[in-house]
Amino acid sequence: MLKVGSWLYGKKAGANASTQSLDSLVELRDLEDAMRAATLILNDDVDGAEDGLSEGISSFHNLGRGVVAFIRATLGFEQEIMRQASERLNTAETSAASDQSRAQHNSHAPNSYHSAIYSPGTEFALCQAMAQLMSAVVGVLNESLTESIKGFYKMRKAYLALDNILKMEQAFMQTKNSGDTSPADQGEAPKPLPTANVEAKGLSQRLSDLSVSQESSVSESSADPSPADMLSHDPDSDIFKNQIDVFVHSGSNFCFGILLVVISMVPPAFSKLLSIIGFYGDKERGLRMLWQASKFHNLIGALAAFAILGYYNGFVRYCDIMPDPVPGEQGDVQGYPQKRLEALLALMRQRFPKSQLWLLEESRMEGANKNLERSLELLCGKEKSPLKQVEALRVFERSLNAMYLHRYELCAESFLECVELNSWSRSLYYYIAGASHLSLYRSTIVSDPKQAEEHALKATEYFRTAPPLAGKKRFMARQLPFDVFVARKIAKWEARAKEWGVSLVDAVGVDPIEEMIFFWNGHSRMTQEELEESMQKLAWSESDENKTWSREGPEEKTILQLLRAAVLRAMRKHEEARNLLKDSVLNHDKVLFTGHLKDNWIHPVAHFEMAANLWMERPNYIAANDAPATEVFKVASGEEATQLERQKVRECKEYLEKAAKWESYELDARIGLKVTAAMEAVRKWENTHSTSTN
Repeated sequence: MLKVGSWLYGKKAGANASTQSLDSLVELRDLEDAMRAATLILNDDVDGAEDGLSEGISSFHNLGRGVVAFIRATLGFEQEIMRQASERLNTAETSAASDQSRAQHNSHAPNSYHSAIYSPGTEFALCQAMAQLMSAVVGVLNESLTESIKGFYKMRKAYLALDNILKMEQAFMQTKNSGDTSPADQGEAPKPLPTANVEAKGLSQRLSDLSVSQESSVSESSADPSPADMLSHDPDSDIFKNQIDVFVHSGSNFCFGILLVVISMVPPAFSKLLSIIGFYGDKERGLRMLWQASKFHNLIGALAAFAILGYYNGFVRYCDIMPDPVPGEQGDVQGYPQKRLEALLALMRQRFPKSQLWLLEESRMEGANKNLERSLELLCGKEKSPLKQVEALRVFERSLNAMYLHRYELCAESFLECVELNSWSRSLYYYIAGASHLSLYRSTIVSDPKQAEEHALKATEYFRTAPPLAGKKRFMARQLPFDVFVARKIAKWEARAKEWGVSLVDAVGVDPIEEMIFFWNGHSRMTQEELEESMQKLAWSESDENKTWSREGPEEKTILQLLRAAVLRAMRKHEEARNLLKDSVLNHDKVLFTGHLKDNWIHPVAHFEMAANLWMERPNYIAANDAPATEVFKVASGEEATQLERQKVRECKEYLEKAAKWESYELDARIGLKVTAAMEAVRKWENTHSTSTN
């Protein structure tokens, strides 16, 4: 159990104190008061958080108000909440910049705070960087490309400030480890490091120069310091005698960690935007910093925990090619440290027992570990979160789980509920609701024609409701990928219905629910029995019940085989999956899938699927994941296994490179996340095995 700082439950004080004097005691009280109030939102108490922060005028209170709005904005992506968050964060940034300047100017005043680690005003530099970083995220989520680009500039400013703070820690640790007397022990304050001046004056030029290659304009990141130089002490260390230092340390680790992880995940479709940021991501270092921040029993520690759980239960389980487990890490399967995550989640559930947010993370963890029934059960309780954005996330996750489990009625009901709770992608919600009723139509068309007709009417209604809603939301001035997908799919079916002289539901091709399960990586969460059910649903297309299959061209038949191959991979039938991809998907000319209303994602996705099979066929993968091995791997050992491993990685990389370099296609940003993660995993494997290879 982590040590609970008494400050978290301390008496409210200093909320109205002026920051003009920057008295160290007043500053500490303001920090405690603001962080205590802001933390309430992580227990779903948004009213308590807003009330607790409403009267404070310090930079910490301004930041707290910004954090509360930011959390609501990023949970729900609602335009009005994002506007409010942007305004609050701008106020926090301005206030913190003023206080930082004042603290540096008055650094020799007897009542000002002097840290043994950080230079005067660093706590306000952190407030400013946090506000900039959150503003950057809100900007990138904005529908305007100009605001998105401005967001990237703020991200760079935050990076430079955070890098300076971490260099202060590094200098402190080097001094401490060498046994020299620290500047603070000699009565001196650590000297502030120079901050690079980053101007946005080149914004208009950048907007027109996004075609400039990433390599020509991206500079190196700071060298990762050795573990001995990193400040990684626990909260009860004597180093953390003051909560202001705790705030700076946990905050800088959290923010810098988030930056390094997020930038490392940017898909190829957006990689040229990295030229604006000017630095690379570093996932491993970023995750270490997030784990360090999560040790602290404060708002930032909880935010770090949420980021960690979101990364592993969301992103890692969405991707199929991840780095091999760290040797000796208990329960670490394909980059997923299960025991450590379970302990972190248990701690958060204990700290915030009233929050549905952590219940949602528990559900995601169950799903990630192939326990979809339990995952769904956790989200079907009657208790609702008073925080609308959390409730929307809960219902959306419930919708996905129902989809993976082929609970069509619940899936449709839940996605229609999403329409009322969130405006982010209503066209997708209606599309999946329609697809659910289509599946019910197909399953009852012989046994209960009357009921089948009712499902057909609902499917038609929801399908036709979806396209007009597409394009209402934008991301960096681009339509949302699934909005484009939905509008095109339904237009394709409408055209086929007219051409063939059939109803809309009879013009639909391969089961769109199975297609959606594939795009949301549901197969990785399924048991063998659940995967068999997906195979049965796919088989309907070629059954006697499907009266239009004979009229289908190569496109729909190729989609069917691609989805079958994906299920086979999840079943660990890799050779069968690869043969299906080679003989029934990649054997077709890509021109067949290019043009008006065509599914142009088929070939690049098939290349990624080939890569994923090859990666999962490696002896190292099989050994690490306790996976079933085919006969060829049972006899492979020693040098034979080593050669086989190298061969599989080499072929895997070839397919990934083709997928990464593919011209623009539908859902390229979504698939690109997987490709980027996969390329990083292959590079890590190559670095690890370079010595033995040479």
